[in-house]
Amino acid sequence: MDSYSHETGSFSGKGGIEIFFQKWIADKAKAIVLVVHSLGEHSGRYENLIKSLANKNISVMAMDLRGHGRSEGARGHIDSFMDYIYDLKLFVEYIKSEYNNLPITVYGHGVGGVISTKYAVTYSGDVSGLVLSSPAFAPINTLSGLKKGIVSFFSPRIPTLSMSSWIDANSLSRDEETVKTYKDDKLTHGKVTVRWITEYMSAGSDCLKSSHLVKCPTLVFQGKADTVADYTITEKFYEGIKVEKELLLYDNLYHETINEPLGEREKVLSEIVRWVASKASSLKGAIKNVTPKGTSLKKASAKKAVSKKEIAKKPAAKKSTAKKTTEKKTAVKKSASKKTSAKKAVSKKETTKKPASKKSASKKTTAKKTKTKK
Repeated sequence: MDSYSHETGSFSGKGGIEIFFQKWIADKAKAIVLVVHSLGEHSGRYENLIKSLANKNISVMAMDLRGHGRSEGARGHIDSFMDYIYDLKLFVEYIKSEYNNLPITVYGHGVGGVISTKYAVTYSGDVSGLVLSSPAFAPINTLSGLKKGIVSFFSPRIPTLSMSSWIDANSLSRDEETVKTYKDDKLTHGKVTVRWITEYMSAGSDCLKSSHLVKCPTLVFQGKADTVADYTITEKFYEGIKVEKELLLYDNLYHETINEPLGEREKVLSEIVRWVASKASSLKGAIKNVTPKGTSLKKASAKKAVSKKEIAKKPAAKKSTAKKTTEKKTAVKKSASKKTSAKKAVSKKETTKKPASKKSASKKTTAKKTKTKK
């Protein structure tokens, strides 16, 4: 039975912010799914997706965005939306160097869908496939005129001024256990700063105008009962995509479709696995690197956290009855893209011998691994 080797670590993102990451490494992996989480959450909330991809020869990677989870940075704050993009670029460069340029499908949920889309447009050569889960190009609860005025005034003057986000835990899923777990999770938060709001709104608008620039096969899915992100805006974005694409809309599902009640979530997960697995063997790997603006070529060691090995259970296969809506597919050639390279985080998988840990110019690295079966 195939298993995942679980490793964790960290690297220095833009501005020296320490970014936490996790890897679920499959034996004989032929592709990688890179998960980009949403606002207020972290990389540890995607267990349902990871279990569904087990035994498919697909590795899963994820990092905690700056200001989220176990990464450094003020909660819910960014100086520029591009900070997310550059952090993700550094992680992608590490993944490409460590795993022989395996094709990377970027999976973005909510605000992570905005980050993933902007990344796919900025660094099209890195992305072999794009999966957007309830992408939040525009929130349903938009700011009132008064709040917009306050945000616009304070963003350039007191950018770190913090306020509550519009995300209500009860609106994420109809599964009571999911909601309770989210509320009890010490790594989640409900804060945003005025600068974060202006940067996010601008990025969402840019993505809507840039959908025609997506160059890789794309899967988009969302629940019509989503009260966090507007699914009609998602439809408009989808219409602009000019390459192979597929859209799945679910009548009664909330924002976190993969965390809905058992049975319904499996319908969604089976569609994701179907799409990702069908593309894994045909996708092309990433191209060579060039340096993203605002970063240096200097190598950086990853400060490893405790590494673990876990066996992911293979979920019981269930037939999907999810309704597919407007599935337009158009084959196109990949465009020539920018060559990129950046600081690499070093987090090596151990085999029979435990390698000597490397030291960065400023930080020591440590690691240990265990293996268990679920």
